[in-house]
Amino acid sequence: MNITIETRETITVYGIRHCGPYPQIHRAFQAIWDWAQAEGITTHIKYGVAIFLDNPKTKAPEQCRSDACMQLDQPLQDEQLSEIVRPVEITGGCYAKYHHTGSYAALETVYDQFYNQWLPQSNYKKTDQPSFEVYLNNPMNTPEDQLLTDIYFPITEK
Repeated sequence: MNITIETRETITVYGIRHCGPYPQIHRAFQAIWDWAQAEGITTHIKYGVAIFLDNPKTKAPEQCRSDACMQLDQPLQDEQLSEIVRPVEITGGCYAKYHHTGSYAALETVYDQFYNQWLPQSNYKKTDQPSFEVYLNNPMNTPEDQLLTDIYFPITEK
C-alpha cells in the first residue's frame, strides 16, 4: 500500500448531507450536481469530495452520515446557498494519502487495508477527524478502470 503523508490546510467545500449506506452517496452527489447546474456554477467545480463521518463497521449502515461535496474555485455567496447545500469545513492537519485508480467499488478494500494493515504497522494513529475522498475526474465520462480518487485519512504520530 503506497501511502504518502501530507500536511493540508483547512478548506471549505459545499455539500449535501447523506444519511444511509455509504455506497448510496451517489444520490446526494446527483442532488448537488442538479443544484450546481441550476445555479450555473458547474464551471467552477474543481473536484467532487465525499466526507465520511461514521465508521460503517460500528454503526448501522442506515445511520451512517456522509457529505457529498464540491470544491469550487471561488467561495459561494450566502445568497447562493440553499436549505440543503451548506458550507462544510475540512480541517487541516496531517493526513495519510492513498491514490487509487479504478472502480469506486474497490475503495472498501482500500479502507480495510489501511486500517487493518498499514495503520497498525505505522508510527501513526487516527485522529477524530473524518476521512474524505477527492474525486479527480468525472465518473460520467471516465471509464471505471480509469477513475482517480485520493483518499485522505487524518492521522497523528503515536
